[in-house]
Amino acid sequence: MSDSENKDAPAEKTTRTPNREIGNANLFADDIIFSNTEKILFEEDLEHKPNASRDGLMDGNPELRYSANKKLNEGGMKAIWEVDDHRTARKVAMALIQDSKIASEDDIDSFLYEARLTANLQHPNIIPIYDIALDENGNPYFTMKALKGETLGDIIKRLRTGNAEYAGRFSRTRLLGIFLKVCNAIDYAHTKGVIHLDLKPSNINIGDFGEVHVLDWGLSTLITHLNEYDGEPVSWQSMDDVELENGQTLTRYLEGTAKRREHKNVVGGTPGYMSPEQAQGVPSDIDFQTDVYMLGSLLYEILTYRCPIEGGTVKEVLQKTVRGDFQDPGKRAPDLKLPAPLSAIVLKAMATDPADRYPNVAALIADIHKFQDGFATTAENPTFITHTHLLIKRHKLAVSLIGATVAIIAAVLVKSFDSIRQSEKVAVTALAKLQEKNDYIANTARKVAPDYLNLTLQQERNYAFEKAEQSLDTSLAFDPDLEAAWLLKGKLLLSQLEFSNAWKILSGNHGHPVQKDPPAVRLAKKYMELGPITDAGLPQLVKDFVAYNIPEQLPRLFYHLNKQPFNPETRFPALAASFEILNPELEDLNFKWQTTGSSGWIIDIGNNPELDNIAPLCGLEILMLNASTIGAPDLGLLTEKGMVELRLRGTQLNHLIDGDQFNELQSLDISRTGIRNLSNIIKLSKLRTLDISGIEGLTISPQLIWNRNLKMLTVSEEFRDDRTIQSLARRGVIIIYTDH
Repeated sequence: MSDSENKDAPAEKTTRTPNREIGNANLFADDIIFSNTEKILFEEDLEHKPNASRDGLMDGNPELRYSANKKLNEGGMKAIWEVDDHRTARKVAMALIQDSKIASEDDIDSFLYEARLTANLQHPNIIPIYDIALDENGNPYFTMKALKGETLGDIIKRLRTGNAEYAGRFSRTRLLGIFLKVCNAIDYAHTKGVIHLDLKPSNINIGDFGEVHVLDWGLSTLITHLNEYDGEPVSWQSMDDVELENGQTLTRYLEGTAKRREHKNVVGGTPGYMSPEQAQGVPSDIDFQTDVYMLGSLLYEILTYRCPIEGGTVKEVLQKTVRGDFQDPGKRAPDLKLPAPLSAIVLKAMATDPADRYPNVAALIADIHKFQDGFATTAENPTFITHTHLLIKRHKLAVSLIGATVAIIAAVLVKSFDSIRQSEKVAVTALAKLQEKNDYIANTARKVAPDYLNLTLQQERNYAFEKAEQSLDTSLAFDPDLEAAWLLKGKLLLSQLEFSNAWKILSGNHGHPVQKDPPAVRLAKKYMELGPITDAGLPQLVKDFVAYNIPEQLPRLFYHLNKQPFNPETRFPALAASFEILNPELEDLNFKWQTTGSSGWIIDIGNNPELDNIAPLCGLEILMLNASTIGAPDLGLLTEKGMVELRLRGTQLNHLIDGDQFNELQSLDISRTGIRNLSNIIKLSKLRTLDISGIEGLTISPQLIWNRNLKMLTVSEEFRDDRTIQSLARRGVIIIYTDH
C-alpha cells in the first residue's frame, strides 16, 4: 500500500471524486504496482473469511458517510484523499484508484487484498485501516489514519544540507530510536509471514508527536507465495540504460505460479536499497533476511545521510548491489565520526550472502540495544580487549579522574623543577591519588567479574563450551582472586583431561585463592599419576566423575573426546559402557553405529525406555539419529550441526527442539510424544518430511504453512478436515493419515 502518499499536501479546488467504470487493465499494465498474493491470508486472524472475496463490501453510497476535503497525493494506481467521516466526526485518509486509471477485476482484487493484508498487520508502527468497501459502482476504497508529519526521507535531506533546526531535533540517538521502531514493525510482520520488500526512508512517516509508521506495503508478500513461483528469474534488462530517479521503485509481474496459473504477482524493490537477491530477480531466493538487508540500507542512510548504493542508471546500481560494491559507512561520512560498532552492524545486515546477515530482525534489534547500553555487539566479533575498552567507557568518571590526575602530575613535575623537595611531596600525593583511582577501576572490574562467571555457568548449562571458556577467562581477568571462578576453571581442565593443570589450580598451587573441593583435588591427583586416558579407561573415568561428585562436567568430557579424531572400534564400545553407567535402570542397551564417511555418523539408540542421559553423544557429528522409544533426553547435548534425520517417536519429550544445531534437519518424527505446540516448527526451514501422528491434545499450528520445503506430512485421522492441513495439501504436500 502506498501509504507514503498519505501526507500533508496543498489542497485542490476539486474535492469530489468522479465515478468510474471498470475497463481493460492491460492499457495501464506498466503502472500497476499492487501485489496479488494467494488467498490464504492469516487464516488464524480471518477465521471466518479465509477467502478475500468482495461479499458484504457494498456500501451503497459512501458520499453519505464521507465528504472529501482535499487530495493529499497520488502515485501508481492510487490516490489518497483527506475526507471527513461523519459517523466518527473525524478526518481520515481515503485510498481509491485514481480517476485517470481504468482498473480491471484483477486490479480491484489486488487493491482489496493489499488493504486486507495491511489491516491484519495490527502494530503501533503500522498504519491502521479503518474501513474497506465498494461504492455503488463497484469501485473499491479503504480508509485509514490520516497521518501528519513528514517522511524520514525528507528529514534526512534536511540533515544532509546542514539544517541546524533539524540537526538539533534529530540527533543520532533519536534517529536510532526511530530505526528501532521500524525494526519492531518489520519483526512483527515477519511473525505473520509477511515480507515488506520496499523499505526506504521515504516509506517511513514521522509524526508531529514522535509517532513512527512504516508505509507502502504494496510490494509486500507472504513468504509461502514466493515458493509457488516456478518461472524464469525476473529480468530488469529492459531498464538497464534508464536513468535512475531518486526513490524509483521497480516492479514486474510474475505471470502465474505452479499452483495458481490464473494469478499475477508482483516483485520489485527500490534500486539502492533492494537486496542482491531482489536485484538478481530470483523470487525463490527472497526470504525474511531480504528485509534485514533493506533495514541495513535504511540504517546506512540514517547514519551517513546518503543512500548506500548510488549510480547514474538502473543497470549500474543493480550491478553494484549484486557485487556488494558500496563504501563502508564510516568512510562514506568521515565528518560524522560514526562509531565502529554501528558501522559493523550495517555491514553485517547488508552482507551480500544472506547466510552472513543477521538470522532475523530480532538479532539486529538486540545488537542495536547492546550498542546503546555500551556493550560489545556480535557484529564486531568482540575480543577481550573490546570488552575491556567498553567496560572503561561505561565508567567514564573514573577514567576521566585518572586522566586528570596524570595531567596534574605532569604539570606539577615540570613546574616544580626548581624545588625538588617540594616536587617530591606533590608527586607523592599525586601518585597516591593515581593509585586510588587505579584501585577504583580494579574494584569496578571485580564487581563485573561475578556477572561473567554467571554467564559462564549459563553457557555451560547450554553446552556452549567455547563461549563458556571465553567468559570464564574474562571473569578471571577482571578478578584474579575470584575463588569460585578458579574452582570452575579447575573442573573444566579436569573434563578436558588436563589433570596436572587441574590439580595445580584446585590445590591452590597456582598463586590465587580457590574455593575448596577436596573430591575434585583427589580426582585430579589420581589421574595425574595414571597417565593418558584411553578408550578402554573411559568407563572408569566416567564412574569416577560420578563418584567424586562432578557429573555435571561429563558433557564437556564427552564433547572434548568426541571432537577429536578417534578409533570407532574402541570409542563406541566405551560410549556404550558409559550409557549403562549414566542410566543405571537400563537392562539391555540397544546401541548401534554406522559410518557415512566424512558426513557424520548414523546412530541408533532406539527402544531403550529407561534411557534419559545421552551425554556420551555430545560432540559427535551425527547425520541420522534414531532415538525412538527412549525416555526424556536433553536434546541440547546433540551439539553439532549437520543432522538431517531425527526420530523421537514414543519419547517422553513435551517440547519441540530449539537450537541452531537442528537447522539442517530434513526429516523429523515426533509421533506419540507429548509435544503439543508446533509453533516453533517454522525454524526448521529445510524440513521435508514430518510425522506428528498419535499426539494427544495436539494443536496444529497455522505456521506449518511457512515450511516451504515440506513435502510429506504424517498426521492423525482426526485432522483430516483441519484448515492448515488442507492448505498444505493444496500446495502439493503429501498428507498421510493414520489411526494411531
